Amino acid sequence: MAGSYGHVVNKHGGLISNEKMNGMLENGGDVYEAVEEMYGMIWWLATQIANEQFGAAADPALYVDAAQTEYKTGLAESPTKRFKNDQRS
Repeated sequence: MAGSYGHVVNKHGGLISNEKMNGMLENGGDVYEAVEEMYGMIWWLATQIANEQFGAAADPALYVDAAQTEYKTGLAESPTKRFKNDQRS
């Protein structure tokens, strides 16, 4: 997969810069592949958490919705230094 998650994060798990990403993702297909992989990762993680907390009847969509609402908190908790003190609204 040309546009995979591995192409948009550094060895420490931080998101690479926009400039570097533009150079690595050559076309819209690469971008879509990277986003598709991350989308799958989000749903897999949400399903794992939901099942651990509430069993098979749990709704992982609730965790995906919460993650979307709190994505800025997630960025601040990530290893990407530029998001640590980001005050964007």
